[in-house]
Amino acid sequence: MSKITQQLASKIVLQRDLAPKSESAHGARSARMREVLSGNTAKMFTLNILTVLFALPMICVLIIWLPIEESGAVANLNFSANLGIGYGAVDQTLEGIAAIYNLRQLFILCTLTPGFMIMSIGISGAMHVLRNYMWGVDVKLLRHFGRGIAKHWYKFLPVFTVGGLLATSAGYSLIEVLKQNALYGSAGAGYYVWTVFSFIFCFFFAMFLFMYMPMSVSYKFKAKDLLKNCFTMGLIVFLTTLILVIIMGGIPLIAIANDIVMYLIYGFFLLFGFSLYMLIITAYGQYACENLIEAQLDVKEEQEAKKAEQERKAAVKQQAKQPKNQKGSAVASYKKSRKAKNAVKDVQEYAEPATPTFVTPEEAEKIKAEKQAENKPVYKGGPYKKGKKKR
Repeated sequence: MSKITQQLASKIVLQRDLAPKSESAHGARSARMREVLSGNTAKMFTLNILTVLFALPMICVLIIWLPIEESGAVANLNFSANLGIGYGAVDQTLEGIAAIYNLRQLFILCTLTPGFMIMSIGISGAMHVLRNYMWGVDVKLLRHFGRGIAKHWYKFLPVFTVGGLLATSAGYSLIEVLKQNALYGSAGAGYYVWTVFSFIFCFFFAMFLFMYMPMSVSYKFKAKDLLKNCFTMGLIVFLTTLILVIIMGGIPLIAIANDIVMYLIYGFFLLFGFSLYMLIITAYGQYACENLIEAQLDVKEEQEAKKAEQERKAAVKQQAKQPKNQKGSAVASYKKSRKAKNAVKDVQEYAEPATPTFVTPEEAEKIKAEKQAENKPVYKGGPYKKGKKKR
């Protein structure tokens, strides 16, 4: 581990995850992911359907409604290609192109951010279910899906709102560049800068989600500690996350090849793709957390145990070095003081009573004899028997 990595790792807030104590809860995440896929294929399909239900509004608007509106926008335009010059016909090709791109921008502005917000609710439940699958917990699909929404929706909603805004900016700027090129031959430099930076931010946001989504359902961090850990760990595993995001993000881009490939990609995500992607993210996030959080906690606990053992041994050696005559000295002095106090008390109780100084010696002896006779106990009853009383 390099010095930079060690310095970054020292900034991570340490806390045990919520996993149960079992053999399958930690370690070998790739093997565990294959077990989940092979043993829960039908449930993974059902989980994907549940997630798609929350993404359905955005899917219906952008994939179904938008093409219908585009066709209606250009239905009454005249694309004569200048063949009607002199007869009153006007070529409206540029107007049709502008109408199509304007519609796309309008739908993106109105759909992406709300769509991401609604979709985040379903993703919070799905991530809770997949976390339990990876930990080897017995999962009741609908119950755990609803429980995950109730527990984690407030963690996902703000983050996906930011993601929706970034996606809106990227999509709107890209369509603006395409519209400017189609209408005027080229777009201004500002549009290109806007588009490039928007996509860069979207890319880094996707890398951030690879850490945030698994960690938010696996730990009970405070919001600031959760964000701090996500950014810190993202820097440590930057290269690995970068490669994974490129691979997983490149698959949907294949849809632009032709219509057949596009529908195959759509079908893949509608049937299985969302749950598969989230399972990969869960496995990768748990792998990173185990190596950067759980491992540090194990080392810390081991060091504390060694320190406690060393302190115990040092105390034993220190006790063994003490002289034998000093052992128990406190107890002996306490016993001696108690005996001395008892002796003084006995002397005070059984001391002879004082006699007045103004009497003669003969009268003093007489008074002394009378007091001794008064203090002598009077025994009434049978003969005295020695022995202990029964208890």
